[in-house]
Formats: sequence, C-alpha cells, structure tokens
Amino acid sequence: MTVDFTDSKQVAQAIQYTNVNPDLTRAGLIAHVETCVEYGFDAAMIAPYWVSLAKDVLAGTGVRVASTLNFPMANDTLSMRLAALRALVAEGVDEFDFPPHPGLLLGGDEDLYAQDITEIVQVAHAEGVKVKAMLEFGFLETDELKVKATRIAYEAGVDWVKQSSGWGKGGLAATEHDVRLLAENIEAPCRVKVSGKVNSLEKMRSLFEAGAELVGTSSGPAIVDGLVGDPDAY
Repeated sequence: MTVDFTDSKQVAQAIQYTNVNPDLTRAGLIAHVETCVEYGFDAAMIAPYWVSLAKDVLAGTGVRVASTLNFPMANDTLSMRLAALRALVAEGVDEFDFPPHPGLLLGGDEDLYAQDITEIVQVAHAEGVKVKAMLEFGFLETDELKVKATRIAYEAGVDWVKQSSGWGKGGLAATEHDVRLLAENIEAPCRVKVSGKVNSLEKMRSLFEAGAELVGTSSGPAIVDGLVGDPDAY
C-alpha cells in the first residue's frame, strides 16, 4: 500500500495503535479504542484480555481488533499456542502478532521452527484470522539468519512479516536496513509491518520508503498530528 504522507487519513489507515501495557484499565482500554475510531486507525492492537470488550466497543466502526499470541516471550509449546489462538478467535480477534521461537532457529532446529509457524497459520486461516510473525531480529545476530527467518515465515504462509515485537535483545528500534531485508525476501500477498520506536511521521515515512506497509506504535496520534511521540514508547 502506497501512503501519501501529506494525507493524515492515509497515514492513520496504515497505523495499528498499540497499548499492550499490563496496567491498562477498562477505562483506559475504552479510551484507547475510541481514539482509534477518532483517528481512523487500521486497528486497535491490544492484549488478549481486552479483545472481547474492544470488539464490542468497536462494532460497526470499521476499526479492527488485533492482539498478540505468546507475547512477549515465545516459550509456550505449540499445543499451548494453538489453544490460546482458538481462545483468541472465540473472543473475536481479527488478527494477531506472534513471535516464532528464535531459539529453535538459532539451535539449528529449522524444521521445528517452520512447523510451528505453519500450524499456527493453518489454524488461524481456517478461522479467517490473519497472522503477523514477529521475527525478533534482535536475537538473530546476522543478516543470514534474518533472511532465513523471513523466508521460513513467508513460505509458511504468514500474512505479514515484522522485524520485531519492539521487545527483547537488540530489537527495540525498527531500521530501514531490516525493513529492506524483509521486503526483499517476501512476495505478495505477504507484506511488511514494523514496530519499535516508530514515534514520528518522518520515521514512519522512512520505513515505508524502505518497504513497510503497516506500523504498530503507541505514538499513533502524535504521528498523525505531525508531532514527535514519547522517545521511550514502543
């Protein structure tokens, strides 16, 4: 998707406004999703606990509900993740971001790494839910490993690849280099989402010029308003 960065509506439509903080309250959740409607964001990205309530508040608005699976750590078993996925579907989630287990890839267990992603994608797609793989590049210290992770996720059928959750070792800030690496190793309909310290319109534009088409950020309103968000925000 090409975004006209002089058009605030188009910018908003390429943002998933994120609040996955554990101290989020019911009132805070409602305020968050109401802001999503006010700005016309692509989705409200929230923790699984709040999916059902967000779905109710956002009914009829056109703003989707996105959530996370096995975040922030990827240490649950596949069966645990699939059970959580089915629970998310029952709550009404439209799509979710999840981290494949980087330790499997780092340890040479590529088949298990691919199997986990493939089974999660198959179950999600059977339920009509889209999947975004957060590849946690901060744990993958070479471009060779980053390319391998990207190709495996793409071949497993994920809808979006993402360089990081914005959490973890060395993975906090999205970079143009990593976005280009993602974009060069997938083909449509798979696309690139970014997150991690994307807190200004200029930063978002630079990442989209490198190949991103969607951003997850807690600085959504500041970006659309042309301001600079909290530098410590995710």
